[in-house]
Amino acid sequence: MNDPRRSLSRKLGEVVPIDIGTTSLTALRAASRPGLSVPIMGHPVYNTLPLSAANVTKIGSDFQRVGFVWDRDPSRAEEWFDAYGVGWMETDGNMAPFRHPLETADWDALSRHPRPAMPRRVQLADPASDAAVILDPPCPGLLDTCFMLRNGWQFMLDLTENFRVANALLDWALETICQSYDLALSALPGDPEVIVYGDDLGFESGMYLSDLDFRTFIFPRMQTLFARIRARSGAKLCLHSCGAVNSIVPDLCDLEVDMLNLDFYARNMLLPDIRAGLPKGMILHAPVNLAAIGQSVESGNGASLALLATDVAIAMPCIAGPVDSISTPAEADQCIRGAAFVQALDGDDLRALRNLGPVKSIIRKAVDAARAAEIPVFASNDLLLGTLDRSQAGGNASAFQTLSPMTSN
Repeated sequence: MNDPRRSLSRKLGEVVPIDIGTTSLTALRAASRPGLSVPIMGHPVYNTLPLSAANVTKIGSDFQRVGFVWDRDPSRAEEWFDAYGVGWMETDGNMAPFRHPLETADWDALSRHPRPAMPRRVQLADPASDAAVILDPPCPGLLDTCFMLRNGWQFMLDLTENFRVANALLDWALETICQSYDLALSALPGDPEVIVYGDDLGFESGMYLSDLDFRTFIFPRMQTLFARIRARSGAKLCLHSCGAVNSIVPDLCDLEVDMLNLDFYARNMLLPDIRAGLPKGMILHAPVNLAAIGQSVESGNGASLALLATDVAIAMPCIAGPVDSISTPAEADQCIRGAAFVQALDGDDLRALRNLGPVKSIIRKAVDAARAAEIPVFASNDLLLGTLDRSQAGGNASAFQTLSPMTSN
């Protein structure tokens, strides 16, 4: 078996690896594969499927997921509460927080808010697979946590009118996140190749905080978090943020992360400009939407494919993937075809696209590969799970067990 770490580095230097069906950034939600019965979730809100290494390989991924799993509750109501005490409501298939347990709390009550109970089971890497190992975020990010607990509008008001409350909540969030990553890494028998951290710092047309507030309140705590993660692991760090964060991209680079997963659909987030301003070795994660490529293959939109293929080449070094977790069967099939399209591009093809622009013969070859791609049916989803033993003073050892096959109906 090849060393996934060396294999990933080699691929990044020559071609474009694929990440699909793994973390909350690229996972298939349960609704995208309604025939697959899985009693656990990879994300407690998004209801993502923790797929086995064998199954993500079938859909084209060069990565396999590790991370916490949550029990699926088939009787869960449209309104429910998570481990943080946040109330969630389902509307049109999407989840939104509607009750915030610390919305009216005083600063001294914030530090006493109970920390969330983490799951006792964790998905482990399949040692028989050559796929690189990527850790799904075990918890929300700093700003996401504060918005969930306090209400976004109230927290942004705190930043301008009540620094004491804002700092107390951010400190609670930082320590909770550090403990969550520490627990997740302690549960794994080996280091992953990639660790994902996500925090939505912006929306489609701007940022939630001013650049100054980001640098004052968020950036120093991110530095602390990443320093603590690096003290535990030598994995590459992938930082995700949605939104129009163009003005703070240099700050994100100053955090010395290895990968950026950004929102190139947001205002002023132009891929060629962002790529040109990044350090040469910075890896872009999912800069081009695989679903958009697959949809263009299905519709025969050659002009769109010419632009998308060139963007993939310009973005290198990069990892291709969907721009968000996958919600529908049609989107999942499009991502699989998009993955086949990108995998058909070898090093010479990508250099030609980068230096010359769209080349008809190269794009035609990739289209043929995408159209020939088989859409797999998951007959089972055999996972290797570890159970956290929190009684051991030396850390959280993993007791290995194999989950019974979960067959699709």
